[in-house]
Amino acid sequence: MNAAPLLVSFDSIDKYLEALPEKHRTAHSAALSDLFSRGIPPITSAYCLAILFGYSLEFIYAMTKRPDKFYRVFSIKNGKKTRRIQAPKVALKVIQKWFGAHLSNNLTFHPHVYGFVKGRSFVDAAKHHIGARWVLAVDIDNFFPSISKERVLLSLIAQGYSNDASKLISDLCCLNDSLAQGSPASPVLSNLCMQSIDDSLIKLSEKYKVTVTRYADDITFSGIGEFDEGLKRDLQELIKSSGFQLNDDKTYFADSTTGKRLKVHGLLVKEDSVRLTKGYRNKIRLYKHLQKSGRISEDDYHRINGHINFADFIDSMSGIKDAI
Repeated sequence: MNAAPLLVSFDSIDKYLEALPEKHRTAHSAALSDLFSRGIPPITSAYCLAILFGYSLEFIYAMTKRPDKFYRVFSIKNGKKTRRIQAPKVALKVIQKWFGAHLSNNLTFHPHVYGFVKGRSFVDAAKHHIGARWVLAVDIDNFFPSISKERVLLSLIAQGYSNDASKLISDLCCLNDSLAQGSPASPVLSNLCMQSIDDSLIKLSEKYKVTVTRYADDITFSGIGEFDEGLKRDLQELIKSSGFQLNDDKTYFADSTTGKRLKVHGLLVKEDSVRLTKGYRNKIRLYKHLQKSGRISEDDYHRINGHINFADFIDSMSGIKDAI
């Protein structure tokens, strides 16, 4: 599903404003024009949103008051764990997709942030750690559901949205008072909500003279000198004081001087490149052999082809030719 244009069905900001009742236009035109000039969704009220999308005002209110009625909730297997997905139904998804896409395209985030940022990938993030002696990676537990509606509201106010508009947007993009796991707006909103933490991550990297990257809930530090345990303590305290919890099972530390391989965002980091892990490369070799010999069943074709394309993408991003 492609995102709707910034003004949805209107050709210009003037035509959009003309469609509003005079009282509403007088009260909101300055704020709407400012948001539009910045390329981010021009919303100041439920009425404005209803005019943009051609929904009735009652329908907008229904989505904000009883959001549970506008989601399909189901579970999928994620390794050994089960992941709960909250997928918005079409009418709500259209709004969330529109809002998330235009925020993503027109807001800027810290250079160390790579998850959900246009033009950046986890491969780019991993490359920053090339040549490191050690790597420390932590994972925020239950990321989207841990981001409260109040945190979303405050982050929107910080972007220039009014209190009323911020409440409307957070009501439309949250479920059970937190970011919905399957909403297309959740990725960019999570980055907005992490901005103060990102500021602190930069300060930590400067304090210890190390490199940091964040890919969604995966935070990685690396350095070329000896590891300072104070970094780990400070990082744990930062996450805890910010209202999040770390997934202890995913905390990872490796020091190359002890013979351990350095893994960053799922990739091996070498002295001069990033690579797929040896086990994954072996699996891809098998898949390519099965592909060439025509021994892949129709049921497995898309899954296996997806793995092969993923491996080719990693190699192309890493500058490695015919690696597998």
